[in-house]
Amino acid sequence: MFDEKFHEGVNIIHGSNGGGKSTIADFIFFGLGGDLREWKPSASRAEKTILEITTPAGKMTLRRDRSEKSGRPMDIFFGSMTDALQSGEDSWQTQPYKRTEQGYSFSQILFRAMGLPEAISDGSSNITMHQILRLLYVDQLTPVQRIFRVESFDTWQTRQAVGDLLSGVGGYDLFEKQLKLREVSKRYDDANAQYKSLVAVASGYGEQVLTEHIELAMEKTKKERKTLLGVIESLMATTASEGRLPEVERNRKDAARSYNAARKTVSNLEEQIETLSYEISDADQFVDHLRQSLRDFEAASETFLALGHLDFELCPSCFSPVTEKPIGHCQLCNTPRSKEDDDSRTLAVKLDLQMQLRESLSLQAARKSEFTEKKSALRVAKRSLQKASATMEFVRSGPSSGREAEIAELSRKIGFIDSELEGLQKRLEIAAKIKAASTAKDDLKNQLTRLKKEIESIERSQGLRKTKAYSLISKEAKKLLDLDMAEHSDFGDIDHVSFNFAGDWIAINGEKNRAGSASGMVVLKNSFAAAMLNASLIDKGFNLPRWMLFDNVEDKGMVEERSWNFQRQLVSLSSKAKTPHQIIFTTSKIAPELDGSNFVVGRKYTRAQRSLN
Repeated sequence: MFDEKFHEGVNIIHGSNGGGKSTIADFIFFGLGGDLREWKPSASRAEKTILEITTPAGKMTLRRDRSEKSGRPMDIFFGSMTDALQSGEDSWQTQPYKRTEQGYSFSQILFRAMGLPEAISDGSSNITMHQILRLLYVDQLTPVQRIFRVESFDTWQTRQAVGDLLSGVGGYDLFEKQLKLREVSKRYDDANAQYKSLVAVASGYGEQVLTEHIELAMEKTKKERKTLLGVIESLMATTASEGRLPEVERNRKDAARSYNAARKTVSNLEEQIETLSYEISDADQFVDHLRQSLRDFEAASETFLALGHLDFELCPSCFSPVTEKPIGHCQLCNTPRSKEDDDSRTLAVKLDLQMQLRESLSLQAARKSEFTEKKSALRVAKRSLQKASATMEFVRSGPSSGREAEIAELSRKIGFIDSELEGLQKRLEIAAKIKAASTAKDDLKNQLTRLKKEIESIERSQGLRKTKAYSLISKEAKKLLDLDMAEHSDFGDIDHVSFNFAGDWIAINGEKNRAGSASGMVVLKNSFAAAMLNASLIDKGFNLPRWMLFDNVEDKGMVEERSWNFQRQLVSLSSKAKTPHQIIFTTSKIAPELDGSNFVVGRKYTRAQRSLN
């Protein structure tokens, strides 16, 4: 429905109002990872969007199904759109919107391709492609006094984190420690919850939950049991009884059933533990293999970076002479190659190894946790088997007929003691778990304290970078505003431009609504966005992807001369830049000299011939 090639520098989508320019902008926003649910009527005819993007890691093709549901996944092909459309579905990787415990979200993959650190905002909320694009897509629906594209659920922490990330204020060290802090915080919360749960269970036993107290009680109870057994054996040796009693037969059958059940439980647990032990051992070897593969991969990348492509005189398989291949082709298999395609394949392989490692570590942690639980259950089961075995031995060696009241009473007491021992054993297991949970909780608390101090130290040291980046943005914004047409400008004398990502506002000379008209606020908003982009082209310390999308350059009743002036500023800004970049803007009032130029993408769109026709 829409198939156009965009280029570096300025790209203009133009046409009359209602021609579908904003629909194309929405699809670009959505295709890059924006979360869009409300579509314009003409957009509902489209099933999906497919975009080819260029990143430092090579070309990638992104595909998303249009939907009114939020959080849609993304299909990624590591290569050009031409190759993607000719490849089967198995060549695409479907990645979710939200990050998972074992795999990656599509935002994480795109961040890695762009060289952006994985960053978090408030608590467990991750900075996603959607959050990045809220600052890079200047749309029509957002109030003109806002910096970020508006959305219902928004926090100042998210806006501040995104602004600092793209300004280069948040470095890799800080964000790695923030990610670690979030992970440790989650583990601490889990450990604290587990500790409280265990203490709540143990509270039913009173104060006697210390391991040494329980062990002392078990020792005393075992001695009492042994004494009672001795008394029974003595009575049985001197006492004779006549006639087989039904109660004796029932006791033997019950004892046999209990013994067989306990033995089966122990056998099953031992078998499961043995199987888990083998699986853990094999998985450890596989994890070591994956880690070594990643190290080898990095070493190979460094070697390739140092040496470049190697030309072979002899085939490394059969040692036959290798015939000369055309330039740009593999010297062995003659496959056409380019740096972008090579980089895309390299990123795909690396991400696959990293995802395998992450999934393997997650599964291994689950196995080890299950192994610990099984070992604990086995200790309790063996205690039950010991009890059942003793009972079995007792009824087997006891008299087959007659039973004196004293022996019956003693047997009842032994049964009670066995139950008490079983309870003590369970209490001992709980005490051991409480001790382990307390130790783990304290260790995690110490890690949290250390990480918070390290983060505070990094944030203090980043003050200089923040001042530099913010000052450059303000300076570039002032330059653009000074170039606004004097006869239409309502800003007055501009001493400085200030802004606040967390507060989501821009101010002139400290006044947030300095412009006297809505069109003036549009100029201010667009100038600020262009200033951010230009600052990133000047200062390599910015993480902003050197890309910006404007869909409101003449909104709110702006006269065409003022819009033309801003369009010319964007073209001038782009022509002076020495860093590869891309600017896309839509307009219904294209500057005369730009109409029909190479900057224009596609045809002129009208109500009669819309962009998706």
